[in-house]
Amino acid sequence: MKTCFLFSFTKELTGKNSGVCRRNVLVIFFPYLNIGANKDDIQLQLREYFFRHTLPDKLIVICFDFNKDEVKELFINDSQIYDYIPKFNPDENNIHVLSINGKGDCEAVIGEEISSDFLQEVYRRGMTNIFNANGGQIIAQSAHHFVFPSGKHCDRFLRTGNVLLHGSDILFIASAIVLYFKSKIIENIYCDTSSINSLAYAYINLLRDLKVLSNIVHVESFGSYELFEKSTFKAKIGSLFLISSSTSGSILKRMSTEGKSKIALENICVVYGLNVEQEYNKRILCDLTFDSNKNPKGLIPFTSYNVKKGKPCVLCENGSWPVKVEGDVFLLEKPSVIGHRITINDAPLFLKNFSSYYKPNKDEDAIIRCFYKEASTGKKYDHYINVDRLFDLWNTRGNDSCLYKEVYQRLEKFISQNIPATLRYMVVLPDAASLKLARIIKDILNINGIVFKEENILQIKDIGSIDKSQKGVISIVSSSIVSGSNLLFLSRALRDLEKSYQKMYFTFLSRPDSRDHYEFLESNLGMGEFGKGSNRIINVESIFCSQESRNTPWHIELDFLKKLQEFCDEKDDFIETASYCKKRLEELNNSGENVGLDNNLFFPSFLNAELKINNGFAFAPPKKDFIENATQSEIYFIISCVLNEMRSKGKFNQSEYVRNLIEPGNFVRYNDGIIQACILRAAKKDELKFDISEEMSRQMKAILGDMIVHISDNHSEAIIEFFYAIALKKLKLKDESLQDCILLLENQKVYNENDSILRGIVEYIKDMILPKQEIESNFKDTSEQIQQMMTK
Repeated sequence: MKTCFLFSFTKELTGKNSGVCRRNVLVIFFPYLNIGANKDDIQLQLREYFFRHTLPDKLIVICFDFNKDEVKELFINDSQIYDYIPKFNPDENNIHVLSINGKGDCEAVIGEEISSDFLQEVYRRGMTNIFNANGGQIIAQSAHHFVFPSGKHCDRFLRTGNVLLHGSDILFIASAIVLYFKSKIIENIYCDTSSINSLAYAYINLLRDLKVLSNIVHVESFGSYELFEKSTFKAKIGSLFLISSSTSGSILKRMSTEGKSKIALENICVVYGLNVEQEYNKRILCDLTFDSNKNPKGLIPFTSYNVKKGKPCVLCENGSWPVKVEGDVFLLEKPSVIGHRITINDAPLFLKNFSSYYKPNKDEDAIIRCFYKEASTGKKYDHYINVDRLFDLWNTRGNDSCLYKEVYQRLEKFISQNIPATLRYMVVLPDAASLKLARIIKDILNINGIVFKEENILQIKDIGSIDKSQKGVISIVSSSIVSGSNLLFLSRALRDLEKSYQKMYFTFLSRPDSRDHYEFLESNLGMGEFGKGSNRIINVESIFCSQESRNTPWHIELDFLKKLQEFCDEKDDFIETASYCKKRLEELNNSGENVGLDNNLFFPSFLNAELKINNGFAFAPPKKDFIENATQSEIYFIISCVLNEMRSKGKFNQSEYVRNLIEPGNFVRYNDGIIQACILRAAKKDELKFDISEEMSRQMKAILGDMIVHISDNHSEAIIEFFYAIALKKLKLKDESLQDCILLLENQKVYNENDSILRGIVEYIKDMILPKQEIESNFKDTSEQIQQMMTK
């Protein structure tokens, strides 16, 4: 056990014979009784201290009225204590022995008194020393950040409970509380967290030793600021409040001025504060804020994001996982990182049955496309199935050259088997393809001898014209549904007709993102007069794929290319990248006119070749000539659906303590550039954060390194896509690994000989992604180190 607490700091002071100069100040704090019995321990502690630290120019000793006589004996002239403070000159008026009394005042018992400002600085430096030495600042790894009870997001926070380890340290902080509260009468102490209850008890014990407290004092933790916000907290008279820490002072405002539980500010003490508003700064026991003169070991205020007030969290946007800081005891463990391999068993079953929809020949446009939505400028779906084109070719179904014969046969069977003869009306969703589907249903009914008139095909706005005196079936016809919101609206709008008509929903393509969504939609639409299952729901095809329409990989690419183009224009020497950005922006902006993207989803290879699938594609459907005719949009659809299936099974669920990533080895197993590009684009941000794992970062570095040395051949087809993902902060490596990859790339002759798209992206990464090293911070303690070397 440490008998005393020692620390030192340098400060410009005026000496008796030397004027103003930088001096080393040693502070020794004695909190215990019976010091005389522990002289050997004190001498040992001093010997060890001076073995590692610079000799002092000034000595400040802090004790209490209950032990000041014993302390005085240690520091009077000719005391043995000077043998353990080498070269210390007691005649320089540089020793101050200060005693704290029961009134909360500090009086000199040897030497002169020091100013109150200097005493405050001594305590500030001492408490900062304790805070830093015992790890009071919790800094999150890149995988996660913290969400405080106030709703603010930040990648670090102050935890006072961490620093309360040693008795002498705790009593030093407690002595600061004695000076803070002076001689207040107390009956109760409330702590905001039980982790600082030991500090409250230390404060009480000091008051008892100072003979100013004889009554019982209750110590409790109020546990949550919600008590104040809900106005349910009622403090007893004579209550003091210890708040472990604050990074703004807002808690003081909430406790003292908001709600009914108003508490006098003079009864509140915040142990550690950082960047606290000036109005509340006097309530802070130790201001940790960096000050080059008064607190050079302090902390630089850190940025937080108040999401509740509409401030976007940059940490969340970068894929960091928000972890709530709550409860009396909070301990964050390093999250476990699990890598998942993509296998053929992860492919959803519907992919096997969807082969009829892939491109039938080289001349026909693909039905499966990307980045498109009918009649929309901003919203564009990640995946778009062009059923409108399918219905346009319906009349070719009898020809030998029919391109989608299997699709039409399936549709005709579904209509014949499920549309009843009692159909009276069809209500179509507001898109051209739904109206075409309704007319196909009408034609099939008429061919089978069931008369259905064109005028009974209604738009949503016309449902008021339905004859309520008739009975039969109303079918809501939709070509494709994603969220099903239009169907839910119609379900409510047609509720008044339930006594006369039974509803049925006929959808050609149902494509929610998960089975849970599908089952939710089905249960709601099926509910009717007779409960669950009252209304029939018919889906010709059901698939589960991304519903994203506002933040697709191509929305993201659009935003990035604008930044990259501006970046290259400022540099003036990345002509190829700037030219590509201009051309690509036009291509993406015109995707609506071209019914989306098909063979232009990705960046080309380094040699400017289009990414194509090769033979041996593990997820290839059982369709003749698929590899020969397949488009990028079809390959992306397959890979995206596989990843979506893995997510729906919980393989990529993220939590505070478990991070599930796409294993880097997948980029080795699937070495076709187009598959790698599909994985990079379809992955979520938090699935490629390899920087949270030393091993995975090394693996990804090795993969990129191998591609870089083969940059001139097909082995590195997707290299631009990889660096593009890094530029987006989507694919993350340890900074050192990324720097090594860039150095290796810049050592390649072919990379340096010609301008390329890749050069501009890499330069963007160097300027905008890699951290700028603050060299000055590495030399922060230079003067102290030099001083120590000079004294040896």
